[in-house]
Amino acid sequence: MNEDFLHRIESVVTGLGYECVHVSLRTDFGRVKLQILIDTLGGINAGDCETVSGHVSNFLDSSEEIPELDKGRYYLEVSSPGIERPLYKFEDYIRFQGKEARLRLSAPVEGRKTFTGIIQSAENDAVKILCDDGEKDIPFSSIKGGNLVYRFGNEESKRRKGKK
Repeated sequence: MNEDFLHRIESVVTGLGYECVHVSLRTDFGRVKLQILIDTLGGINAGDCETVSGHVSNFLDSSEEIPELDKGRYYLEVSSPGIERPLYKFEDYIRFQGKEARLRLSAPVEGRKTFTGIIQSAENDAVKILCDDGEKDIPFSSIKGGNLVYRFGNEESKRRKGKK
């Protein structure tokens, strides 16, 4: 995807006060789909998605030259990244240190392509993750995809332990 196009979409989203988590452009069933994931402190609701969608639509419709999109012939989807938020940027791994994440790799490290554990650090272009079998240093360039892991009941059990 053209970096200038991505930057312009991110500017519209951040100008509204939202974090632009990710922008993707792909073809679904022969039609171009522009997907934008947004976030903010306190979470995202339908009104937030509607606001961003309206502003991005106006931006796209008023832009003179957008080679990535055939005007009016695309789907626009604006949504929250969800509870198991995807991690796209190196900065995401810095931001979510101490949180549990699942990493999928493009090439095996220690014979594995998937690691789940607590993000310990992100520095020197590597993510350090504490798994059940110890700490692993994963080169960021090897990470094909990552996301936070939500364990149902974790918050409740933590609250109970704190009350004892």
